[in-house]
Amino acid sequence: MSTRPHPLVREGRVLTVPGVYDVLSARIARDVGFPAAVLTGYAVAATHLGEPDVGILTQSEMLDVARRICNAVDIALVVDGDTGGGGVLNVQRLVRELVAMGAAGVILEDQEWPKRCGHLAGKSVVDAEEHAAKIRAAVAARGPDRLLVTARTDALATHGIGEALERARLYKEAGADVLFVEGPRSREDLALIGRELPGPLAVNLIEGGVTPVLSLEELADLGFFSVGFVLSGLFTAAAALRTAYTAIFARGATTDLPMTDFAAFADLIGTSERLAADAAFSQGAGGAEPGD
Repeated sequence: MSTRPHPLVREGRVLTVPGVYDVLSARIARDVGFPAAVLTGYAVAATHLGEPDVGILTQSEMLDVARRICNAVDIALVVDGDTGGGGVLNVQRLVRELVAMGAAGVILEDQEWPKRCGHLAGKSVVDAEEHAAKIRAAVAARGPDRLLVTARTDALATHGIGEALERARLYKEAGADVLFVEGPRSREDLALIGRELPGPLAVNLIEGGVTPVLSLEELADLGFFSVGFVLSGLFTAAAALRTAYTAIFARGATTDLPMTDFAAFADLIGTSERLAADAAFSQGAGGAEPGD
């Protein structure tokens, strides 16, 4: 196993990571300058199925969205792998699929299936060694590829922070690159995680969730390298759509609504480049290839 740090993990740097759920959201994240994003199962379930994150979304559906993003957008995409889709062989298939499409990382959690969003009640976790085996399987399946394996534990909600810390240490021993204790309830929880666990460490900040939203400076001081704003884009997009549709329904007009206009959106999705390619090949159809 390589001892070199992953390119996304840099000493003294806090990596802010937005959550994305389709090609458009990933492209916008890239365009504003983010080097990495996380494809969140919560948001994919909501936008592609209209369902909550309670185990309804399948692994194949998640991989399809991930593949579309990797094919279209040059961004380091970390994919929410939920529980891995089953046992160790399912985890290995998932990892090999992600490596083949060029994903940057995977997050694997120790919940029982069907899983739930980490900020919902009613979760349960598998035996710690069962998940450690999945982490070992993921590391073996990635081979020499630099796919970042993040081990997530949801045991804080079910067994308390002591058990969550023990599990995280076990997953690190199994080969996880990053540790992620889901759902800290307080600054004291966050401080204990940062003090007791080997880095690099990740945390998610979810507006209205159970984890306190601290500043990047505070989280860096507590020992976290990756801070995920994994649902902020989804929540903002939902609010914007409701505002726009409410105005259209009520007034039949969009005056004064903040929005991207036709020309700007055409630039965002690369319309001019596609039209230029179409024109070049069409002009070359009767003779020389475009560019000859």
